[in-house]
Amino acid sequence: MRQLFPYKLYSLQLYCRLCQRVMLHEVCSMDEYSTYGGMERGVPLLCVCKSCGTFHVVFSQEFAFCRKEDDHSEYAKVYGYNRIFAGDWLYFDGAPRPYVVKSFFQSSEKEVIIYKRNGLPDEKFEGPRKVVEREIAPEGYRLLPAQCAQTLLGDHVYHVLRKEFGVAVGVVKDEDKDKLVALMDNGTMVFMSYPRYAENPPNAEVISVVRKRLELMSNGLSEELSVEAGQGIVYLHGFVNSLATKRSLNACVNDIAGLRGCVNLVQVQKNPSLSDSDLERKIWDVLDDASSPIFKYNLEVKSANAKVTFFYEDEVYPTEIKSRIESIIGVASIRMIGTAILKQNLGKQELCHKIMDKLAKFRLMKGSFVRVTYVGKRFLVEGHVKNIFQRELALLIVAALARSVAVGSRFRILKS
Repeated sequence: MRQLFPYKLYSLQLYCRLCQRVMLHEVCSMDEYSTYGGMERGVPLLCVCKSCGTFHVVFSQEFAFCRKEDDHSEYAKVYGYNRIFAGDWLYFDGAPRPYVVKSFFQSSEKEVIIYKRNGLPDEKFEGPRKVVEREIAPEGYRLLPAQCAQTLLGDHVYHVLRKEFGVAVGVVKDEDKDKLVALMDNGTMVFMSYPRYAENPPNAEVISVVRKRLELMSNGLSEELSVEAGQGIVYLHGFVNSLATKRSLNACVNDIAGLRGCVNLVQVQKNPSLSDSDLERKIWDVLDDASSPIFKYNLEVKSANAKVTFFYEDEVYPTEIKSRIESIIGVASIRMIGTAILKQNLGKQELCHKIMDKLAKFRLMKGSFVRVTYVGKRFLVEGHVKNIFQRELALLIVAALARSVAVGSRFRILKS
């Protein structure tokens, strides 16, 4: 399993079921991701204990470090341990629940908090000024045990019964109960059972539901796949003819309510009648398209695995290109490496499109594709031509229409 998750994303202290204590774990992914600003839901991640090598699967939505930056709505600040602002959820020790702060006033000696009480009249709290010099969790805490089911791995927690702070470090299966593991600041580990509604469904039930969904998606497809389940996770094995089909399997499973996610180990079956050169031509057809908002692009295909590098305008990421390449039968994997260029560094787009339109209609340029981009105070001309004559002619036309000699060429000459 470890070799299927080659990209290290993060290191985190998590509970290891074999070591039976909190150990440093590497968190790895199947594809390259950035955790900056959070991650999308449903991405399977492998947690590997650096001490014993034991691993387990967790999904991106179950980690605090993958949480979107603006998603702090279910975190409560603890009075005396957090700085307070209007709109915060605030918990006072001994209170039945946290309250929303309506306003907060502070003088040199005392502070006043007005907070809302679910339809009841607002209440005022007045006390001596609390100076919080160092916040451990500026965004707030999960309150345990009430928020056990909402707690993410790595979340800072406050146990309201024990009146202790800590960190969520794992989830374990204890007989037939799923339990959250929290490491408290005093070194104690606390195991808390999830409420019944948050428990993972039985494996046999999961497999049955998934197979029925796959049968509805495509006749006979489910018979060609192996479906396994464990702790609310679905594992798919087998072969399909394209990456698009593989991705649709993922979407199908992730749409089923009550599951943690899908580990898609399905492989694209290689087509012996298609060589790497054949796949290259098909992918170039996608890249050499005037509607594709990319430039300075390159392609490598080895053993049906494709790698595309490109530049794009920072506000227009070319998601459609990846989808089109994934639909090509025989492409086993696709790695897209894009570099964003600020919009102000690109210019004269109307002129570039006008030049491209004229070249597309020019009889002597038949069978070619020319993309013109103005970047870095020069015109970049790329695409494909049939011969050297077309290449030189295209450069002359671009220079004449652009009224500039600052023209760079990245043409490919097609093999006849």
